[in-house]
Amino acid sequence: MNGISVTTCFGAAMKTPSTNEKTRKRPSTLTLNILTALVGVITLGAGIGWLVYTWFVDLEVPYFAIPLVVCVPVIAAVAFRNLWD
Repeated sequence: MNGISVTTCFGAAMKTPSTNEKTRKRPSTLTLNILTALVGVITLGAGIGWLVYTWFVDLEVPYFAIPLVVCVPVIAAVAFRNLWD
């Protein structure tokens, strides 16, 4: 088969990954921690900004959104951090 190894999985042919492909370089732990914190703080700032904006424009606070504004930055920071794990 011309030196290419092929594996079948559920009837579909799949190429095995090459061992000489370049892997993505992982940033240092300090850099990842700082970038993760920045992503969380920026997302939290955007959420709080949206709450304050709706409070001034609509003259009411969407109380259902307060837990989301607190939780979404954590989810965004973890998702960003997992790009390198």
